[in-house]
Amino acid sequence: MTLEERSYLVLACARVLYENGQATEQTVTAAEQLGRTLGLRAKIMPRWGQLLIQSDDGTLVSQVAADPTGVNMERVASATRAIHELAAGRLAPKAAAGVIEAVSRAPPASTWLFTLAAGAGAMALSVIFGIEHIVSAALS
Repeated sequence: MTLEERSYLVLACARVLYENGQATEQTVTAAEQLGRTLGLRAKIMPRWGQLLIQSDDGTLVSQVAADPTGVNMERVASATRAIHELAAGRLAPKAAAGVIEAVSRAPPASTWLFTLAAGAGAMALSVIFGIEHIVSAALS
């Protein structure tokens, strides 16, 4: 892989993490570790609306648009798995680019599933806080 391809892969992984709800510090740490795995010693600089990568020697500076406005933890988990697989040598860098591209396009959870989970969470909280009539809470 060329230097540009490696930096693109690092930025693509960081973008998936950054845009889908991973903490900024964890995103930067994961991306910089991935860069070291790929032989790219670089610093990731998140800004609102973009991610920048600069190599330690200052020769490479790239950026990608990234707005951290959504939460999709399935994408974050899938991207994190791909990063770990790449670091462990079980995933080739060329294949990782395709995996990250697929992860970034994965559909979000369906609305009905979110509604069901929110309702179950509300019921659990009502039990924790001492509801007296569980049946009435379930019907409301």
